[in-house]
Amino acid sequence: MTKTNLRSFATVIMGQSPSSKTYNENKIGIPLLNGAADFRNGIHPSKWTTDPKIIVNKGAYIFGVRATIGLTTKVSKPYAIGRGTGSAIPKDVNNEEILYFVLNDMFKKFEQTESGSVYINISKNDFQNYTFNIPDKIGLLFFHEKVKPIMDRIYINKKENKILQAIKAVLLDKYFH
Repeated sequence: MTKTNLRSFATVIMGQSPSSKTYNENKIGIPLLNGAADFRNGIHPSKWTTDPKIIVNKGAYIFGVRATIGLTTKVSKPYAIGRGTGSAIPKDVNNEEILYFVLNDMFKKFEQTESGSVYINISKNDFQNYTFNIPDKIGLLFFHEKVKPIMDRIYINKKENKILQAIKAVLLDKYFH
């Protein structure tokens, strides 16, 4: 095991909110994730923006950084991220899965540290300086090879569940309204 910090392990990006004048609910522009409420129990943005300040791409992890922290979620397409959202991508693609678990552990520690606080707000420095232990390169690769198929299946199942829920809603509406 080696001690490292998040800065050495991943690229962390903090969101920046576009001007509210560029917001819309007509799905014009790029979907905007302003905070954890937009990705609690799946990603469902409430606003779009025509002038994104920070964009995350497919495969990035996003998370809440203000009030509700954590809820680490992997995005499957590009999104704009606002002030209440951060993002991380591993510096080595083979560390993608372990980064998910590092982030979740980090949020648990931040919540414990901030207990009693009404409003938790985590800075980019807090993220980048967060330290944790990692196995050597062989251990990291082993973890990646074992956990990637499981995580991939979880993402596929979530996507299928979303489709099935939409079908269910249509059927219920059709037959009971």
